[in-house]
Amino acid sequence: MVQLPVAAMSLRVARGVYNPESDRFHFYVSFKPTLDPTSDERGSEAEYKIDVAVSVTETGELADLAFTLPDLCRNRRCLDYISRTHSASVIDDRVFVTVPGLSGDSVLEASGILELDGAGKIMGLEIC
Repeated sequence: MVQLPVAAMSLRVARGVYNPESDRFHFYVSFKPTLDPTSDERGSEAEYKIDVAVSVTETGELADLAFTLPDLCRNRRCLDYISRTHSASVIDDRVFVTVPGLSGDSVLEASGILELDGAGKIMGLEIC
């Protein structure tokens, strides 16, 4: 994966290699400040499969995303890292994230995996 520069503190995005079979890129969005989104081993303690709406630029960069929180992740502890991310907002049970400086050209539906750390905080989102 190649780490993309992102201006917002606490939000880091890594884009993987293009998969021609699914006609998609693989992304990892890190909300935890110390988490390297390019690492294969991130130390997640729990994972939840979710559906994610993503917007990408014409060059395949992730511009923004939205998803609904699983029932078990709708508390302050789970949202600690997300709430400190400048370009993320939580409205009711939905999370909206924009990547500063990028504007989406296409909107796609994708599968995602929310990763939680040992303290039960959402540390990142893998988008396939």
